[in-house]
Amino acid sequence: MTSSSLSLDYYKILQLPKNCLQEDIAESFRNLSLKYHPKVCSPENSAKSEFHFQKLCEAYEVLSDPIKKEIYDIYGQEGLKNGIIDKKGNIKGGYIYSGNGHEIFEKFMGTANPFTLKGESEKGFFDEQICENKKNEEGVQPIDVDLECTLEELYNGCVKTVKYKKNSMSYDARTTNVVEVSQDVEIFRGYDDKTIITYKEKGNDAPGMVSSNLIIKIKELPHNTFRRINKNDLLYIHEIPLVKALNSEPVCLYTLDGRKLAISIDEIISPATVKVVPGEGMPIYDKDLSKCRGDKIKKGYLYIKFNIIFPEYIDPSKKKRIITLLQPEE
Repeated sequence: MTSSSLSLDYYKILQLPKNCLQEDIAESFRNLSLKYHPKVCSPENSAKSEFHFQKLCEAYEVLSDPIKKEIYDIYGQEGLKNGIIDKKGNIKGGYIYSGNGHEIFEKFMGTANPFTLKGESEKGFFDEQICENKKNEEGVQPIDVDLECTLEELYNGCVKTVKYKKNSMSYDARTTNVVEVSQDVEIFRGYDDKTIITYKEKGNDAPGMVSSNLIIKIKELPHNTFRRINKNDLLYIHEIPLVKALNSEPVCLYTLDGRKLAISIDEIISPATVKVVPGEGMPIYDKDLSKCRGDKIKKGYLYIKFNIIFPEYIDPSKKKRIITLLQPEE
């Protein structure tokens, strides 16, 4: 429902004097739009509330715009609607309210749902009627989304975009429709597949209720080279020919952030050999997020185990020599 009557007094609608400041206009719109928002009123009064709500939004749209306000103050609503001719012969004005009050409210408040501002009720932005009509959010189904992440993404951190479908409140504030929306999710270094990220009131809408939460559950994908163990440690299986194992050759590998590591081995490598490298495991997540983004983040251990590749065939004469060499000295 729009409010296009030529008899509208925008200052009276916002309960303001004509010499009011922009701060007064914004504060009055905030208070009155919350009071008359159709979402907070009983169903039997929704039509009346919608009518008042749209008039408030039209008044705010005009008075908060310096150009529209100047034309309205000088030439009235007729000049605003029909437009005026300036000194250069150009028509200024020609304003028509499009009935997009809910869009105006959402842009001003940062949310389409007045109940998300419940924390401001102590400041007088909500009256008793709103509190009585507010229902418990437990009745609205939250949205669970599994977010698959590679081990590289959990090691280095990244931002991923999640798309999901939700019940979104229609502009009549009484019905919902299913829409697809997106949410950017920052993946901090050290997250694992037990990490749960909650975005408050980003889930389903329902008439007269607080919107539910969006719950993101991290799902770690398997890696071809490394395996995560003990949450903060990494396991690397190094395949090595028997001759190199006997020669204790260094292990060369690339880390999950692309660095090349050369790790010396100071013993003959056997299937039971385990090399432990401190500080080359997974980043350790810290609730102090500045530490998660920094270069000095703590890391767990890198465990290197060995898969020794034995030759498929050895010449009998060579085999005899090898056996002789490997015989323990008496």
